[in-house]
Amino acid sequence: LMLSITDQRSGDPIKEFELVHDKLMHVIIVGEDLSYFAHIHPTIRHGNDDDTAFAISHTFPESGKYKLWVDFKPKGGNQTLAAFKLNVIGKPVHSPEELVHDGKYTKDSLDGQYQISLKVPTKIVAQNDVDITFNISDSSRRPITNLEPLMAAGGHSVIISSDLKEFLHVHPTEEVDVKWRGGPDVSFKTSFPKPGLYKAWGQFQHQGKVITATGFILQVT
Repeated sequence: LMLSITDQRSGDPIKEFELVHDKLMHVIIVGEDLSYFAHIHPTIRHGNDDDTAFAISHTFPESGKYKLWVDFKPKGGNQTLAAFKLNVIGKPVHSPEELVHDGKYTKDSLDGQYQISLKVPTKIVAQNDVDITFNISDSSRRPITNLEPLMAAGGHSVIISSDLKEFLHVHPTEEVDVKWRGGPDVSFKTSFPKPGLYKAWGQFQHQGKVITATGFILQVT
């Protein structure tokens, strides 16, 4: 995938960008039923005068419908979020999974080497500030206390509504420096724009490797 950005008024290509959480661009890809999640940082390519684009090489695991969000900040401009829908063809074909509030707040990481718990209020109310805390331990449930900074923070969280209309790119309550080592708890503050079901993913770094928590399903009233 190639992503190029132009000024809406002039149509001129935008060539300079500011870092957003330590990266020039974040791309989040989810399956239509939120069973699939990927968080990618495209590489910027400067070609001739009019050619500045971001490149992504990504393998979609199954055919089906996906939604992709692009988060970036032009130099001197506003942080911007754009969304695209993709239809991926081929084999294997994805079997849709129904999103249900399962009440499970401890899950394995995608690689199975860590266990992640999520602490949320027993009742989450739309448009109210909510504290959410991820707790990271190894597969033997020993707390991880030497997490490393990920994108200049203790961790990152993405929360998406079941209708794919609400996208929350959530960052911890405090930024950290490169020497930070922490855990097992990483806390975030956010608010949910409307009631409904949401899915929340957390990402953290340990010993140079990114840990992605399998998504947690949240009910918002």
